[in-house]
Amino acid sequence: MIAEFHEAGTLIAGVCTGSMLVAASGRLAGRHAITHHAVLGALAGAGVKVVRARVVDDGDIITSGGVTSGLDLALWLVERFFGPQIAQRVESMVEYERRGTVWRES
Repeated sequence: MIAEFHEAGTLIAGVCTGSMLVAASGRLAGRHAITHHAVLGALAGAGVKVVRARVVDDGDIITSGGVTSGLDLALWLVERFFGPQIAQRVESMVEYERRGTVWRES
């Protein structure tokens, strides 16, 4: 199902070990991603280029580490699509301070 959505042009996001589901779909082989620290070896074993960042934006697939980094991923999506000012307003509204880094290939 993930592969079908991705092939149809849907942006895919994986939070925590949800990134492993994206990897199992075959969509992450040779690409950059992150997952929960306990399964980084398994992610690398699936042919993924593991990046130690809170959020990894590899274009049409975005992944994040542990479950709380899902908040950072969500705020990154707001920033990516609506700009940093809107993301900061949402961040204030939900009373959450983003931390860590968002990795994007230059």
